[in-house]
Amino acid sequence: MRYLVFTLTLVCISWLISLPVDALEQGFFFWRNQGIQLSGVLAIVLLSALLWLATRPRWLEQRLGGLDHLYQLHKWSGISCALLVTLHWVLTKAPRWLIDLGWLAATGRRPHGANPWASLARDLGEWAFYGMLLLIVISLIRALPYGRFRLIHKLGAVLALMAQVHSLYLLAPALRWTPFGWVTQVLILLGLVATAYSLSGQIGRRQRFDGELLALTVHSNATLSLTVRVDRRFGRDYRPGQFALLTLHPAEGAHPFTIVHFDAASGQVQFAIKPLGDYTRSLAQRLRVGMRCQLEGPYGGFTLPEASNSEQYWIAGGIGITPFIAWLDSLAQRGERRSQTRLIYCVERQQDRLFEAQLQALCLRTGVQLQIVQRDQDGLLDASQLSSRHPGACWFCGPAGMRAMLAHWFSPRQLHYEHFDFR
Repeated sequence: MRYLVFTLTLVCISWLISLPVDALEQGFFFWRNQGIQLSGVLAIVLLSALLWLATRPRWLEQRLGGLDHLYQLHKWSGISCALLVTLHWVLTKAPRWLIDLGWLAATGRRPHGANPWASLARDLGEWAFYGMLLLIVISLIRALPYGRFRLIHKLGAVLALMAQVHSLYLLAPALRWTPFGWVTQVLILLGLVATAYSLSGQIGRRQRFDGELLALTVHSNATLSLTVRVDRRFGRDYRPGQFALLTLHPAEGAHPFTIVHFDAASGQVQFAIKPLGDYTRSLAQRLRVGMRCQLEGPYGGFTLPEASNSEQYWIAGGIGITPFIAWLDSLAQRGERRSQTRLIYCVERQQDRLFEAQLQALCLRTGVQLQIVQRDQDGLLDASQLSSRHPGACWFCGPAGMRAMLAHWFSPRQLHYEHFDFR
């Protein structure tokens, strides 16, 4: 986030030092034009940032603490960009509205069609503006199933290209070779590189591997366990707790699923998938052993924490137990014990207890204290079930409602979690 704030600040400073010495003596139209330039460039900076974030660069993912944090920054960059573009659009339309209201005297202006290229650049910018607003509305209200949303979201790169051409061509000649102009053009060109990378289908290509479905099991609560064989290069950077983008049906695209277990020797990857949406509910009927699939990753920063002398809580809700199984498995393989750690597994009913025997065995081997809270007989987890009034750090994976509850018990520094939601 600080890199983005630094860049936006740099743009604002370059704009200030590029203003003419008599700027304060100028009237409405001068400052309106300056506002158009500045709001447009700040929007393009955010657009370039979200395009680069969409390319999923590994070095940035690691710095931000995982792909989930990267996509959160991508989301808020898009929302901020939309607000700035709206301001930019309002400023371009303001004189016409003010003249119609009689609040501003009409002035002579250059005919709209005098420069056809400038006219085209204006039109591209306006089309991109309407397209971006529609795209953001669709993203926020979740009006479409994930598969269709993913396809429509790809149009974002085309809209970005239109906006970049608009900004590059219509940058005011008086500003083009000032510090503000140089900063603007460099940032637009960087955004064009990210756009070309996206439109050419390069995103994630180097971390994508073909796989084969070896086995599938349907549990009592309809959760699916899948075992996939993949090229062993897939796991060269794997850390327990990470996830992969799994494509089982190309038309649907990739979905993020936590890796329950990875066997480096055989290249076998195990996933657990809870039927939470239309697509995942139909998987049991659509999958068959031997079908081809594709894995991309591994991604994520929700990985096994270092051992600590202070108390640690690992709290899972439902299918959120999967990264903790991977953590326990890793500890068991290297013979490490964590007696200061307490794993609390929250489920609705008896049949929701996934991998219970495996959990019991792994906790016994690693010294982790296991507590299962079953809502229909134990009620909801509450603070009294923690072993101390001042608990240590907590790692959580589960529903957003549980996370909000834990935020009342643990400080932001204590509570660690993953935003397992990319829309």
